[in-house]
Amino acid sequence: MASIQDIRRRIRSVKNTQQVTKAMKMISAVKLRKSQDRLVALRPYATKLHEVVERVVTRFEAGSQVPTSVLAQAFLAPREEQQIRVVVVASDKGLCGGFNANLLKAADVFYREKGSLVAHLDVVGKRASDWARKHQHPVAAEFVQIGLPDLLKVAQEIAEGATGQYARGEIDALYVVHNYFHSALSQGPKVIKVFPMAFEATPEAKPEVSHLLEPDPNSVLESLLPRFIESEVYRALIESSASEHAARMSSMDKASSNAQEMIDKLTLNMNKVRQAAITNQIIEIVSGAAS
Repeated sequence: MASIQDIRRRIRSVKNTQQVTKAMKMISAVKLRKSQDRLVALRPYATKLHEVVERVVTRFEAGSQVPTSVLAQAFLAPREEQQIRVVVVASDKGLCGGFNANLLKAADVFYREKGSLVAHLDVVGKRASDWARKHQHPVAAEFVQIGLPDLLKVAQEIAEGATGQYARGEIDALYVVHNYFHSALSQGPKVIKVFPMAFEATPEAKPEVSHLLEPDPNSVLESLLPRFIESEVYRALIESSASEHAARMSSMDKASSNAQEMIDKLTLNMNKVRQAAITNQIIEIVSGAAS
C-alpha cells in the first residue's frame, strides 16, 4: 500500500497536469473564437459567390455563347479525371482528440479510391506531412506552422497553382480533404471537389433573377472563377482551423474532468490510509496501557 507521502505527491502531480489542461482549454477557446468569427464572416460571401457563378454558368448553358476561358469551359464540360491535385489539411499539434485520426482515415479512404490519379499532393499541417511521409506519398508542397492570418496566402497560392495547372492540362480536378466545422461540439472529415463542379439546374426552386453582366459574360466568368476557387480553398482551411481548436478545447475539458476525478479518488484513498494509520496507533496505545 502506498504511503500518505506518495499519495500526496501523486495528487500534486495530477493537479499540475490539470492546471496545464485548463490553460490549454482557455487558449483553444480564444483561438476558436477568432477562427469562428472569420468562418461566420466568410460563409455568406462564399455562398453568394457560388450562387453568382452558378447563374453565370447557367446563362451560358441556356444561350448560344461558348466561354473562351479554359477554366470556364471546365465548369461546362469537365474533362475526364486522369490526373488530380489533392490538398490534405490537418493540424501541426496533437492533443485534439480524434481530429487528426479521423481526418487521416478519410484521406486513406480517398487514396484507396483515387490514389493512382493523384499527380500533385499538398499537405497543410505537420500531422498531414507525417502521414504522407509514413505512407510514402510524394508531396509537392508542404505548409506547416501556418498561423490564422497567413491561411489566406496559402489558399491563394494553392488556388493560383491549381488554376494554372488545369489551364496547362496538368490536372483535371482539385480536391480538398479537411475537417468540416458543424459546431464547437461537432466536427467531421469531409472531401470536397473544388473544381470542376457540377451545378444543379433547379429553376423551379430558385426564381430567376436577371443579371446585367459587364462587359460580357465571358469576362465576368473568367474573373469570378479564380476568386471562387480561392474562396473554396480558404473556406476549407478556416473550417479546419475552427474544428481543430474546438476539438482541442473539448479534449482538454475532458482531460481536466478526468484529472479532477483522479484527484478525488486519490484524496479518498489518502484519507483511508490516514484513518488506518491513526487506528493502528490508537490500538498500540491501548494495548500498551493495558499491559
